[in-house]
Amino acid sequence: MRSFRTLAAEPGAPLKPQPANGRDAMHWLRQASVKLTDAQQTVISANTRMDAAWDAVLMACLAVACAEGWRATSDKGHHQVALEGTAAAIGLSQSRLDELDTLRDWRNRKYRAGFNVEPEELGEAIAWVSPFLDDVGRWFKREKAALVKQGLAP
Repeated sequence: MRSFRTLAAEPGAPLKPQPANGRDAMHWLRQASVKLTDAQQTVISANTRMDAAWDAVLMACLAVACAEGWRATSDKGHHQVALEGTAAAIGLSQSRLDELDTLRDWRNRKYRAGFNVEPEELGEAIAWVSPFLDDVGRWFKREKAALVKQGLAP
């Protein structure tokens, strides 16, 4: 796994340096939680729920990037770079990174004609997201307490 700094050094990388910002990081974390709740709503389509599950992961990754002093652009590869940089920052295991990368792949299948989300895949995806958000939350408390305090200040 490569760090945000290493990923940003690659030509055309979809990462830009920015000052760490607690307010934005906490906003991203709140959005990640909202997206996980959306993914758990059975009254909406499985495809939309899969999108929401991935969005929960992406929002958490954007929070970590923000806390580490990086901003992901909308350039090609930004989802993958945000995930890999976050995994390196929080010390995620390779197997957990692989699960979340599988979720990213499942979400990207929506761009193919005739794609439908399988119920088993959706269940697995949601089961992967919740512990990931917990890991990110613990990392913020352990490594970025001052930033969290800044971000929660009125």
